[in-house]
Amino acid sequence: MARTPSIHRPQFVARQRAAQALYQLQINPCSAQQVIEQFLDTQDFSNVDEAHFCRLVLQSSQHEAEIAEQLKPFMNIAWEQLDPMEKSVLQIGWVELTQHQEIPFKVVLNEAIDLAKRFGADQAHTFVNAVLDPFAHQVRKFEQLAAEQTE
Repeated sequence: MARTPSIHRPQFVARQRAAQALYQLQINPCSAQQVIEQFLDTQDFSNVDEAHFCRLVLQSSQHEAEIAEQLKPFMNIAWEQLDPMEKSVLQIGWVELTQHQEIPFKVVLNEAIDLAKRFGADQAHTFVNAVLDPFAHQVRKFEQLAAEQTE
């Protein structure tokens, strides 16, 4: 059976919506809960993992200072100077890598890169990969070692 393209998977659509919600939070600061409620009221969530969307937005906003601090060593630009969409994608990647061990690190990286290609500037995906890949090696080293041994 062929795998459904990632664009149609409810968890990927949740990531897309979360990236948009986090972007909105940066442009028009309010509470994460308000943005979540607005999205749930105004967007079609029929093909969206609603729980994952809510977790991503809430955890990203709750841990923003920690995210900025932990990703800083992998960036050549200050967190405050990042493009809002790139920041949103990095937040989602950090949350999934650190808070959701059930999601394989390769999935996190691939889907973050895809989000950056869809919503970011021309080379946003390259930047996102350059930040999240070494961070993933740091926080998911045992998973990566296991993956390398099976290849």
